[in-house]
Amino acid sequence: FTRVLDYKKGRPVDSSIHTTMIHHIRRAKHFIYIESQYFMGSSFMWSNSSDRKVKCNNLVPAEITLKICSKIAAGEKFTVYILLPMWPEGVAGSKQVQDILYWQRSTIESMFKKIHAALVHRMQQCNGESIEVSDYLNFYSLGTREAPSTSIRLGIPSSKDERILAITRRHPVYVHSKMMIVDDEVACIGSANINQRSLDGCRDSEIMTTYWHEDYLATDESIPHHDIHGYRLHIWASLAGFMDNSFRNPNDRECVKLMNSIAQRNWEIYLAEESVDMTSYLLPSPFEFMVEAGKEGELRPRRGLYKGRFPDTHGSVLGARWKILPEMLTT
Repeated sequence: FTRVLDYKKGRPVDSSIHTTMIHHIRRAKHFIYIESQYFMGSSFMWSNSSDRKVKCNNLVPAEITLKICSKIAAGEKFTVYILLPMWPEGVAGSKQVQDILYWQRSTIESMFKKIHAALVHRMQQCNGESIEVSDYLNFYSLGTREAPSTSIRLGIPSSKDERILAITRRHPVYVHSKMMIVDDEVACIGSANINQRSLDGCRDSEIMTTYWHEDYLATDESIPHHDIHGYRLHIWASLAGFMDNSFRNPNDRECVKLMNSIAQRNWEIYLAEESVDMTSYLLPSPFEFMVEAGKEGELRPRRGLYKGRFPDTHGSVLGARWKILPEMLTT
């Protein structure tokens, strides 16, 4: 880009990472795959009007939502896969983590609501067409579990958390990567999370590298099969535990359904009373978007969770606002 600096309050700031991500989201034709430690932004479209004044206004969630809605209106296939940690770094029930989860819930719920409204409008125009929000947008997390016979645990548990872990033998796998792959044409990899601290330009210092090849670009009909394509397939095979040919076409319903079925099967193993080995790490997000007749829908803890908490913790999946902590620290 010829212009990489913006001005805020008279000061030049470098917001080129934010600009780059928006540029490639707008160019996306078939799919987007994201890994991030946090996911929040576009506070101007949050459901709670009192939260819209929060200065978490990066455009990434809004641009993804607009891209999906435009594809729905055009009747075109398009899918976004977003991989996040089960909960942010720290103790799940701590006030800081709960505050972050509250902002993430506000972001993700607003996206689902707008996409659901676009789907309802589309289905009203096209009688008989059956489409779901999960055909276009899905959030995932990672976890693992082992059977007692294959445990590599050493020593005797000394703390309460260690004793619980020794019984359940399950634990989240933390997502610390920051990456966006668009159409297997572009890979943006660096240190920037999808939150205001990383994308603001004058808060946290970040770096990002963008990879692409001018001879391997996406068309309206297909995605390129080159280095970035192979890189993503390697990632997905690692997450799923095997390679499947449907992974080559991420916007196909067959691929979406396969990824979701793998995640759901692992989720049932992860929550089951019996501890058995998991053969892959992919899990669904601990929340799900639920729609009741005549309502716009809302984000709720995934079914099977005790009191809406993360497994083996006292932390609420949906988070809770801690008004004492300045929002600049948790957004």
